[in-house]
Amino acid sequence: MNETIRTNPRLVEAARCLRDPARDGLIAFSNGLNNFLDANAVYVFSGVRPIGESAVVLDRDGRSTLIVTPAWDAERAAAASSTDETIGADDLAVALRSAVDKHRVTAERTLSVGLSLLAQALAARIAAALGGTPQPVDDLARDLARVRSAEELESAERANWIAERGYERLLEYARPGLREFELAAELYCFMKKLGAEDNFLLLSASQHNLAVRAAGERILDVGDIILSEITPCYRGQFVQICRTTIIGEAPPAIRKNYVVLQDAMGEGLSAARAGARVATVTRAMNAVFGKAGYADFCRPPYMRVRGHGLGITSDRPGDIVERNERLLENGMMFVMHPNQYLPQSGYLMCGESVVVTATGARALSARPAQLDVIAA
Repeated sequence: MNETIRTNPRLVEAARCLRDPARDGLIAFSNGLNNFLDANAVYVFSGVRPIGESAVVLDRDGRSTLIVTPAWDAERAAAASSTDETIGADDLAVALRSAVDKHRVTAERTLSVGLSLLAQALAARIAAALGGTPQPVDDLARDLARVRSAEELESAERANWIAERGYERLLEYARPGLREFELAAELYCFMKKLGAEDNFLLLSASQHNLAVRAAGERILDVGDIILSEITPCYRGQFVQICRTTIIGEAPPAIRKNYVVLQDAMGEGLSAARAGARVATVTRAMNAVFGKAGYADFCRPPYMRVRGHGLGITSDRPGDIVERNERLLENGMMFVMHPNQYLPQSGYLMCGESVVVTATGARALSARPAQLDVIAA
């Protein structure tokens, strides 16, 4: 096996999957989109966050090639890639044909990850160039990357630091008379200056929220409850924090109900230890709402999930719901958020990115979610 790929354990593991004599190689694809809810197979196997359609070709001898588009992105990609070779191209299908010839990989003896994510016309051209369609194993990348490396966790910590600074900026900047989209734009630009490569941001306000949504033209007013879901990315690691902020005095009903969300978070953190099932963690959070008299609200449309995995490395362990029986493992990372619609208070948000340990989940935030008040 090539010594180069030892710097990327996931390439090593993928090569082991090719020991079957019936397998020649693996081709991992990306459409260039970086979704915080999904794994990006090219990133998993190369360490490069692509900006266009791209692929990693790996043969059973452990040799690997990264192909990125457009061609001018080759220099950036080569500097970050853990593959043996990096190629820039303007036509992925043509470049892929040359790469598979070099690696002696044939379509009928090859596995693929992510081909279905490409545009239909491009996928058809790739199949024609390869002389067939490889066998899809789309879960392979997310399964191999289900546990974060030490370097990835370090990047996630930095991303969470950016998210917390972004929320601090919200507390400083939000005021009556400001439009939602003006506040969102300020947060987006502020976090970009701190190093965020990307940011998925939901931010909305109401006197009685039904859910969180993308920022609109609504003008903030005294008594508004601002909901914010802040999801920046740093060096390929997305994190998410969920916060609830009130302009003016917080009514007693909202203060009371927010404590329920915080208690649910605490139970979730304790339950989310290595070896526990996701369903068990979910039930621990739901039990807090049930004890408070809100068992009937632990279902859509009052809530959706109690958290979810975070891309672009891997979306494991998946959605934090009672039907998910997946076992948690040391080093898994996901967002835990017992966000909930409750009577008298409306929809409230309380969420943290967490890392699974042997004794429970560790929240990345230095300051856990609180019900924050902005003086009117």
